[in-house]
Amino acid sequence: MTDTLEPRAPESEPTFDEARAQSSVARGWLNGDFVDQVSYPVTYSGEPIKLIVTGHPPSSASAVVDVFKPSFLVLEAMSRGKIKVEDHWGASVHRDREGVVALKDGRSHLAPIYSGWDSSAYRLAQGLQLPGLFPNSETATLVSEQLYDKYFRADVERQGILMGRMKASGAYHIFSMAPVRSRDDFKGLRVGTTEGVEAEVMRALGATPVSLSSLEMNPALSEGRIDAMHLADGSAEVFGIGKVARYRTAMSLVRQNLEFGMSKAAWSGLPPDLKTIVDVWLRAEAQAETQVFYRVAGARARERFKAAGMQFINLSVAEFSRMFEATRPIVDAFAAKEEAAGRPARAMLHDVQNAVEEWQSKTPNDLMREAILNPVQGINR
Repeated sequence: MTDTLEPRAPESEPTFDEARAQSSVARGWLNGDFVDQVSYPVTYSGEPIKLIVTGHPPSSASAVVDVFKPSFLVLEAMSRGKIKVEDHWGASVHRDREGVVALKDGRSHLAPIYSGWDSSAYRLAQGLQLPGLFPNSETATLVSEQLYDKYFRADVERQGILMGRMKASGAYHIFSMAPVRSRDDFKGLRVGTTEGVEAEVMRALGATPVSLSSLEMNPALSEGRIDAMHLADGSAEVFGIGKVARYRTAMSLVRQNLEFGMSKAAWSGLPPDLKTIVDVWLRAEAQAETQVFYRVAGARARERFKAAGMQFINLSVAEFSRMFEATRPIVDAFAAKEEAAGRPARAMLHDVQNAVEEWQSKTPNDLMREAILNPVQGINR
């Protein structure tokens, strides 16, 4: 099964205008265009219920301004004012990696619980980072949510929380202080990463991975404690990496799943009709976020990086294939390790590949319509 994975060359990178056109349905949803077109009955007649959302990006980040804030207005409209969102950013309520604790102690109802931050807690979800799995973030987001109930639920719920939404990042690239043009340039390179598979990919290329949280990345690169950062374009702009790095090498070997967890108590406290609305809202929010932040804001970030003088490096097909081949053993090693521990990694990867084949010909606008009109069922029973 795993030897069917083939190198996926860095995906075509749209211009800002192209990205906006490709995500027009997502932008329409964020504008509230579908609230009345696809409405769900609200029978709850009590006082509005507060939903506390927390996160570590600054309140000025494009993901917050362009996606989260508008999506909260959509949720309030979908619930006919019966859900009111109270949001806090900039790690002002809890540290970036303390989402699980905050969801359990009541400080938050919806917070980041990124699987890349804790490779021991989210075992099978690490496989979503494996090279060669997904053609783009939109397909990866849909497929990961489709497979949540079968493969990822247990690791989330054993921590005493529920899943809010899964969401794939854009492809990760190398933002460096010196040019990285080949696999040989990775030798001895100190690269900022998360834990688990992403770090293994860097090791396979000859680099030394340095595990960093989102808020640690910029200081580490600025102060010379790392030589490069492995990150998506939109995130590189949000956390200031684009202002520090001098070079960008297109890689597209890895993308992360950046999950938001849900407080079990907050979910249980919702009446059935509002549970339905929150559930379908989250499915659309996940797809809208990956499109508007990683596709649109990512394209805008690339234009700003170039305007500021950052040099862009594109690998040859031969060099990219060489790098992919170096990472190929990671797939089999992951599957073997998880199977030995009694986890169905090979079945999961098989199902991922089948689902990708089903959806990869669809456009971002197609996938956004799917999220709105036919949302994934079963994230939270």
